Amino acid sequence: MSIFDFTQTPPALSRDWKVFQQFVGNIGAFTYIAKEKAAYLDTAACHMLGCPSEKINEFEFFNLLEMISKNPVEGQKHIYKYTDGNVTRYIKMNIYESSDEWLGFVQDFTRQISEFNDRQAFVEYDPITRLPSYPSFSQKIKKILPDVQHACLATIYINGIDKLGSYLTVDNTNSCITSVAEALKSFASDTLIIGSKSNYEICVFFREYDKMSIYNILNSMDEAVQNCILTDDFGEIIDISDKSHISLSIGCASYPEEASDFNMLVNFSEFALFEARTDKRSVINWFSEENYIREKDSYRNAQTFSRIVQENLLTYYLQPIVETQTGEIVAYEALMRTVGDIKMAPKQILKIGEAQNNLYAIEKLTFFNTMKLLSDNQQIFEKRKLFINCLPNHLLTDEDFNELYLTYGELLEKTVIEIVEESAATAKGIETLKKRCGFAHTKLAIDDYGTGYSNSSNLLHYSPDYIKIDRSLISDIHNDLKKQQLVTSVIEFCHENQLQSLAEGVETVQELKTVIRLGVDLVQGYYTSKPKPLFLNSISADIKDEIIKTNLESRPDGVKKIFAAQNDTEIDLLKLALEKYTDIHVYQSKLTIVGDPDKPVKMNISIMDNHSCELTLKNVNMISGNSKPTIAVGEYARLVLNVVKNNKLSYSGIYVPMGSQFVLNGKGNLSIDCYASEGIGIGNDYDHGYGDITIDFGGTLEIVSNSVESLCIGGGYNDDDSDINLVSGKLKLFMYSHNGLGIGSFNGDANIDIGENCDLDMNISGIKIAGIGSCKGISTISSSANINMSCTGAQAVGIGVLEDGEGSIYIKQGKINMKMRSGKNSCIGAIKGSINTKIKNADITIDSEGDEVTGIGDALGTGNVTIIDSQVSMIVNAGNPKDIGTESGDVQIQNSNVSSLVNNKRTTYANN
Repeated sequence: MSIFDFTQTPPALSRDWKVFQQFVGNIGAFTYIAKEKAAYLDTAACHMLGCPSEKINEFEFFNLLEMISKNPVEGQKHIYKYTDGNVTRYIKMNIYESSDEWLGFVQDFTRQISEFNDRQAFVEYDPITRLPSYPSFSQKIKKILPDVQHACLATIYINGIDKLGSYLTVDNTNSCITSVAEALKSFASDTLIIGSKSNYEICVFFREYDKMSIYNILNSMDEAVQNCILTDDFGEIIDISDKSHISLSIGCASYPEEASDFNMLVNFSEFALFEARTDKRSVINWFSEENYIREKDSYRNAQTFSRIVQENLLTYYLQPIVETQTGEIVAYEALMRTVGDIKMAPKQILKIGEAQNNLYAIEKLTFFNTMKLLSDNQQIFEKRKLFINCLPNHLLTDEDFNELYLTYGELLEKTVIEIVEESAATAKGIETLKKRCGFAHTKLAIDDYGTGYSNSSNLLHYSPDYIKIDRSLISDIHNDLKKQQLVTSVIEFCHENQLQSLAEGVETVQELKTVIRLGVDLVQGYYTSKPKPLFLNSISADIKDEIIKTNLESRPDGVKKIFAAQNDTEIDLLKLALEKYTDIHVYQSKLTIVGDPDKPVKMNISIMDNHSCELTLKNVNMISGNSKPTIAVGEYARLVLNVVKNNKLSYSGIYVPMGSQFVLNGKGNLSIDCYASEGIGIGNDYDHGYGDITIDFGGTLEIVSNSVESLCIGGGYNDDDSDINLVSGKLKLFMYSHNGLGIGSFNGDANIDIGENCDLDMNISGIKIAGIGSCKGISTISSSANINMSCTGAQAVGIGVLEDGEGSIYIKQGKINMKMRSGKNSCIGAIKGSINTKIKNADITIDSEGDEVTGIGDALGTGNVTIIDSQVSMIVNAGNPKDIGTESGDVQIQNSNVSSLVNNKRTTYANN
């Protein structure tokens, strides 16, 4: 069943969903579309979540998710307490995400949760202490308090119980609590009422007792607890004498002298207990208003911390850790946050925990909570890891670690223990941590390397798998050479010792590019992705592209890494480049290389000597990584190049040496951008011979050559009598050089055939240039194609030989449109040569200007001109013009219409 109809703009609700809502009700849907950076909500979702609009932007959407998910309901999966203004609802939310589109559902569970809470609200007796539960105790005291003249509430904390869990089983620990509660219960009466607040706290209400009597009773309670015999349910004694000592800390407040109601009485007695536990001045501590005013903030923080620990009010935001070659998410760091109405930063929690001497509680909650998070989302971690922060001086006890391992087992292999250095770790702690990591096959990371206790000494002690380079070294690194040198040394140390380096706190694109170029393995920071209350499957496509492009630009000079293609069907060009390969050597007969047209890759391809290969390029964008051709055909090798979709070769083109063969096939497009000092498109340079070149495909071949010496298709010599066959395809040649040749052999012996299915568009300029043929020597040229040519230079020939040439030109058919602007030129023919030109079944238009200009033929040379069954129109403007013919040859015109306008004088040639 579809939810949204994406054929409409904006997306509308589908008919199926509307019908479904009529039957189910109380359910809403939303979708997030990454490419639009927007989310759409249906009417029901808008009503539940208090959204004023059915379309919200990306920022509003993620803020809304954060507001919903920050207050999960304990014991309920995917249900959150959500407050919008004065309205509080319990919302069940499920999200199904992909890289570019999320689909979510929300349901109002307020009634179900309220009914559940009503059922759970009142429990008569606590199951462990076997004392009246706190709700029962509170209800009873509130009921009798208005009739009491004088009272005192003592809140008692049982010291030592928290340590029992380190070496006793859960059942025996609970039995110890029960034994202590029984010792206290013996003091109960109608005027001394006892209730259980938690496993560690007991409340005692004294009705109409004087202060001295209260002191005496509380001291007796402390003595009774210290002397009580701890037994299990079968009466067996639990001996804890060498492990812990049970005693009491007690805070007292009086009514009505200090507190005017029950809630104030509870608050004041708990503050007195806070002082007793913090200062440890005495067993019993009475409330002091003066101290309360002075210390109330610290007390409230301590209360909040206690509540966080007891109710496990911690949640975790996930920040992606990104691989710097591909931009893929390879891990997440679990970052501690609070839930509900508690607004306390992680550093504040740790500071209070340290003051309360209870950082262990945070360590334990962190490991058990994050492992449950991992367990609930195992599909996310198939190829990823979870970084968990660890306090090395507050490691889990052996029993808690064993419980963690027995609960989650092999899942611990998916974790990286990240050492947070709040103080120097002990040698014993380091050894314990390393043993546990080895046992559970977890990895180890040092956090904030380069500051505080994260230094070289601890690096050697811990022997980590990851080194996280501190933000202080990453900030503004692109402008700080010393930071670059320091970070480079850390990265090199990691690589030499098979460690992973991670730059944390990357906040700008400049910082990202710099650390990638320095060779860091992983990055983490606000620029790649901020921490979120969910698992992102992928970072922003734009940032991912930035990472890949930065890698592709960072090819180390002088380093060569060769991929030998021998038994491969298809090669991912981008993957090879990111793995730092510089060259592909092809030894096999058939191969496909796939790239990304938007991501240029520095790479060179070589078809090895004496090998034949059918090579397919699909969306390849390659730049020669050295001074060599981008693609090189080996000696006496054959390359059939099939192009699919859009492909580009830059810096230099395709090398085809004498004795080799090159064929261009396919229906895609190929662009060759030559800007090397010798700009060779397809063939060889001016000083060497070229092999057979055939262009027979259904796409567009574009060659741009901007060099001192340029040659688009061909080479310097043709001693091997090689052919240039342009059979089919659309060819666009753009050449700008001092000396240049579009198609042919620079030093002569050119054999060129251009077929009727070939469209040729040429735009060339330079000092001495030739379009099709040779710059000197012999040329044999035949063409049936449509040719559009523009030439500009000091000395130029369109089709023929530039200087002292010989040979023949046969225009079989087709349309030729030629525009020449040069000091000395011959459009079709030669300059001081001996060329025979034959034109048949063709339509030719020539527009030429210069000092010495010939339209068709050679004003200073010999050779015959024959025009049969053709249309020829010329405009010639020159100091020394000649429209048709040679100095001493014959001109024959048969069944043709030939006219010229020479220096504005019209001439029409008769047939002979």
